[in-house]
Amino acid sequence: MKTNLRLIGGQRLESPNNIDTRPTTLMVREAIFNILKNTVENSNWLDLFSGTGAISCEAYNHGAKKIVAIEKNKNNSKICLKNLYSLQNIKNRKNDIEVICKDVLIWTKPNNERYISIFNNMKFDFIYLDPPYRASYHELVLNQIFNCNFIRKGTIVICEHSLDLDIKMNILWDIYDVRTYGQSKLTFLIHI
Repeated sequence: MKTNLRLIGGQRLESPNNIDTRPTTLMVREAIFNILKNTVENSNWLDLFSGTGAISCEAYNHGAKKIVAIEKNKNNSKICLKNLYSLQNIKNRKNDIEVICKDVLIWTKPNNERYISIFNNMKFDFIYLDPPYRASYHELVLNQIFNCNFIRKGTIVICEHSLDLDIKMNILWDIYDVRTYGQSKLTFLIHI
């Protein structure tokens, strides 16, 4: 296990020894939570393609009330859960954290009965997605998310992607901010 991954406050996290995982950089995570400021507090947070769970950990540290992380790689989902369980004051909040080892493309299908039974129709305030940069399914995942029963008007979706991808306007969302950090681009979408 690599341990050079750190949270904003300096806490070390585990990350796998493979080239398939590309944790969101500290600079990008700092930017996200500086942009969102105190709106994360008491929110419901969904982390798609969660990998090591660094974004989920940051959401927890910034006061998110409920965190759900979806990661299809079994080893990465175990690391994600371990990283979340390493956070301060987590013992009393383990019921507020859920790591699901499932393919995001399957999990985000509209009218997902499994979702309905597990989360009791909870709506997410923030959804973060960071698909593999070389994948060509950003648009598919975004369309599925914006047609799901776990999103509400005003939900903010943050998509991390490569510089060469431009996310287009859609009748389901407005783009209200786009930021570039090194080789990463963040597109902030809001459900209308």
